[in-house]
Amino acid sequence: MRGFADQTPMMPTPEASTASRPVNLARESHFQLGALLIRPSLREVKAGARRQIIEPRVMQVLVALARMDGEVVSRDELIETCWGGRIVGEDAVNRCIGRLRRLAETFSDSFEIDTVARVGYRLMALAVKTPQVFSRPPAKAWSLRGVMTIAAAALAIGGGAVLGLGRVLRPRWTQTANGPARVGRAHP
Repeated sequence: MRGFADQTPMMPTPEASTASRPVNLARESHFQLGALLIRPSLREVKAGARRQIIEPRVMQVLVALARMDGEVVSRDELIETCWGGRIVGEDAVNRCIGRLRRLAETFSDSFEIDTVARVGYRLMALAVKTPQVFSRPPAKAWSLRGVMTIAAAALAIGGGAVLGLGRVLRPRWTQTANGPARVGRAHP
């Protein structure tokens, strides 16, 4: 077993062992990536009713990056897990990363791939946006001035109505032809 300079043993991280395992699409489980459902065995990426089939090698790179759960994956690790260690040019890895970035744009804001200069790539799932529930704006609170204005208007209307009815229904003193004034309704 290899060790550090102080003779403590080097322990491989679980992520490193997971990343170095070859990607066999037929054996990979389905997983969520942001708002996307990734189905490696079908080479399918699905969001709601939209779905897209991607190339096997591109799906392998996506799975290898997703296995690391936001950690950086080196180009050498990608070549080992996705190409079985065969010698491939840098353009092969670049092409797969480019296709995955276009896929991210197609399914807007589900994930992004960061390039860590001279180290590798990192897959970042973006937070799933929950639909916003729009509610009515809160009712405006009644201001004291508004309440007083309405009350004054109501009193003015009510007072005018009472005065108007009082005139119509009020008895009048009238002078009759044969005598003193008496109470009764005035005739126009």
